[in-house]
Amino acid sequence: MNKILKDKKILVGIAVVVLAVIIAGGFFVLSANKNNKPASSGIEEEQVLALSPEEIGLSLTLGEDGQRVIMEISKVEDIKSLEYQLSYNSKDDIPRGVIGTVDIKGSSIKKEIVLGTCSDVCHYDEEISNIKIIIKVIKTDGKAYQVEKTLEE
Repeated sequence: MNKILKDKKILVGIAVVVLAVIIAGGFFVLSANKNNKPASSGIEEEQVLALSPEEIGLSLTLGEDGQRVIMEISKVEDIKSLEYQLSYNSKDDIPRGVIGTVDIKGSSIKKEIVLGTCSDVCHYDEEISNIKIIIKVIKTDGKAYQVEKTLEE
């Protein structure tokens, strides 16, 4: 009789453990499904609208020495900030680039961008081609815009 009672206690204990595992597993699965939203990278996506170069009065010219690009912007009254990325190819079609920001001071902007590297001495790239600039414009209303222009050779 004792053996039968011991066997029943063991069976009841096993049943309780199995039932607890099933309940815990069900709770885990249900809570995982509730939180099954795509993970956010923490970076807000910013919608960038396009502007034409004429809308900001953008002109690009190659300096007389061929070693710099002159960027001029004549319509800056509602512009808060500017960032630019200039890309080009140098000798043997090696891709090169320059990135930077521009301070908005006055009623127009003129920026000379060196085609090469400068520290103590400038080393200019040779056989420049395919010059293109992309400018990120933040207006005073906080909206972001993008302007693209290719320098005609």
